[in-house]
Amino acid sequence: MKKALLLSLALVGSAMSANVFMGPEYAKGLCEVWNRTPQLTDELGKSESWMAVPERRVFLYREDCSPNKQIQLTIKNEGNKAVCVYGGPAKDKRGKDDFLLYAETKRWEEMGRGEYGPMKAMALGRLKFEGSKEVAMKNMGPFEAFLLAVGKPPYDASKCP
Repeated sequence: MKKALLLSLALVGSAMSANVFMGPEYAKGLCEVWNRTPQLTDELGKSESWMAVPERRVFLYREDCSPNKQIQLTIKNEGNKAVCVYGGPAKDKRGKDDFLLYAETKRWEEMGRGEYGPMKAMALGRLKFEGSKEVAMKNMGPFEAFLLAVGKPPYDASKCP
């Protein structure tokens, strides 16, 4: 009985401390996941289309929350690697070499679990995308790895950022 109660309290405590999905703390965790994902760091680091500019920003938000609560990942090209150097609230304006991705919470979670990839998500209108479609198409493997990365940091999707 004591073990069950302690386990229940531990689960409640961990759920309460989970970061809000697509919130600032979640963005820091997503940046860390990016840097531990070779398809993102190494494959993009070898991609001529990705490496054509020294830095790119990826902006994300949950469509059923507020577009004013975007998070940002800043990716720098360093030594033939695409390294996430910032994950947090959006602080920059989106430029021509940057990306904006947004979807309903339910859809983000489906993509994060690997239920479908970027092609199906965009074809069915589940994932909205702004940015260079040419760069995205040339890097479909890393794009898919990114969508899987979205599901990896611990998060709480029960409330909006």
